[in-house]
Amino acid sequence: MKALSPLVFLTLLCPALTAQPVIDLQNLPQTGDVVTIGRCSDLIDDAALDASAGAMQTWDFSGLSEFSEEQFVFVDPATTPWTADNPNSNLCGISWDDAYTYYILSASSLEQEGNAIVIPGTPPEDTAKFLFNGDTERIIELPYTFGDAFTDDFSGTYSAMGFVGTFDGQIDLEVDGYGTLILPNATYPNTVRYHFDRTQNNTIFGNTNQTSKEQWAWVSADHRFWLLLMEINDDGFGTSQQVWYDKNPALAGPTAVADAASTEPSVFPVPVEAGSDAYVRGLADGQRIDLLDATGRIIRKIPYGSIVIPTEGLAPAIYLLRSSDRNGRTVGTSRLIVR
Repeated sequence: MKALSPLVFLTLLCPALTAQPVIDLQNLPQTGDVVTIGRCSDLIDDAALDASAGAMQTWDFSGLSEFSEEQFVFVDPATTPWTADNPNSNLCGISWDDAYTYYILSASSLEQEGNAIVIPGTPPEDTAKFLFNGDTERIIELPYTFGDAFTDDFSGTYSAMGFVGTFDGQIDLEVDGYGTLILPNATYPNTVRYHFDRTQNNTIFGNTNQTSKEQWAWVSADHRFWLLLMEINDDGFGTSQQVWYDKNPALAGPTAVADAASTEPSVFPVPVEAGSDAYVRGLADGQRIDLLDATGRIIRKIPYGSIVIPTEGLAPAIYLLRSSDRNGRTVGTSRLIVR
């Protein structure tokens, strides 16, 4: 249940502060979203971040130093390898480092049902899996605005390389500011920031290792997905940091969804024989096509203006066809069935 922090009483002191941005379901990722992020090498100044909480803030991160460009892909969990382990999930996020996070997304919350991380240098079946087994982690309560806060306890089991253990933990989140966020790519008003502390105890063979994460995240009421995320991770042996920003945020709301649906491409023939060409209907001027496999990886980029999809070399399977505009924004998705 949501609790009001002392921050909310600031709104009682000044009526002008009551018109605050609100973050809800339309601001979270949707199936078919492909988010391009810029990972940055900047060190996190946690004291400065804590000092920048409050109403009507201006967070200036225009000078972030990007060192690599990566992607998050959001797909239907049914198309992924570990859907049976996460039967209640309706969204799976796949990161650039082969981490699969299974979400239960609803109008009231974003919960994590489990995750699987492919262990480098091993076959795909060798993974580190964390399954919440019914005691999901509530990452965000919806809708949220400045002054909201909540605490959630979670627990489950984990496995890796044949070993099985248990875990439990707690997340404490507070929505501690709103205002304008300045990034290298644009300036975003109507932005809300939340800050959380998360601890997790992993137990195996009677030994417990505690990990922790402190995270600051900025979300715009006008866009989808996180605009900026900063976090400090402690795995029990050392700390690491992560800083990234969304390089081309998709617009939020039913309008964005409706626009995507109205320009959604279709494919013929259905299915298509392996080795034959498939064709796209409904591709608007300036749009291009990417072909993704079941894990969300881009396996073919089709040139701008082309409606021909060669299937030579593709294994029989169901693929995702994604159309995007010249800014890289996803405007529609469809399925390509190869037999």
